[in-house]
Amino acid sequence: MRHINDNLERLAKTIYDYWFVQFDFPDKNGKPYKSGGGKMVYNEQLKREIPEGWRAGNLYSIADFENGLACQKYRPLSEIDDFLPVIKIKEMNDGVSLNTERVRTNIPPKNTIKNGDILFSWSATLDVKIWTGGKAALNQHIFKVFSDEFPKSFYYFQLQNYLQHFKMMAELRKTTMGHITIDHLKTSFVVLPPKQITELLDNKIEPILSNFISLKLQNQHLSTIRDWLLPMLMNGQVTVG
Repeated sequence: MRHINDNLERLAKTIYDYWFVQFDFPDKNGKPYKSGGGKMVYNEQLKREIPEGWRAGNLYSIADFENGLACQKYRPLSEIDDFLPVIKIKEMNDGVSLNTERVRTNIPPKNTIKNGDILFSWSATLDVKIWTGGKAALNQHIFKVFSDEFPKSFYYFQLQNYLQHFKMMAELRKTTMGHITIDHLKTSFVVLPPKQITELLDNKIEPILSNFISLKLQNQHLSTIRDWLLPMLMNGQVTVG
């Protein structure tokens, strides 16, 4: 199932790159724009040619970046209180465990996350992930990324494409900068297509990402059943009959 998921994400990324990196999105006649002779114009800010009618923007202009909160003051008051797991970089990559910290459920709604949210860890380990670990509380050093203007598929892959540049920045300047700031997002220039083109692409990619999320959730459920059943098989409490 992990192999299927990897292929789904690669497929979505390939379509995205074909449209927004190679600029071979379908023109009005359904032909690849750039390779079909579509007009390209030089953009001074981006220092490159882009399709006519497109413009330069930055990562901060295409999405909102909500940082997580310091969770210490929201600790549960007792062991029986309802709680949310705290998502730090470890949980963002490995999922929630028995050692995951907890907070009360009355934290600000803007600092909660749910399945399908885009998370961007901006300190130490730089990464962009689609969260599938259920409702949780977001810790500091991770942005929840969302937008009312652009579809999720667009800003997710824009961040994925820019990630290597961010990692290079962090490596080159690690003595003075160990994280990505809002100012870095504002000076991270990207190509912005007309809104209708991002929506056309989302019509193709969103079903792939939805399938990706669904399979990840199924895989996590199967892993939970395995972890519950395996000890009982090992000590003979249950047998395969």
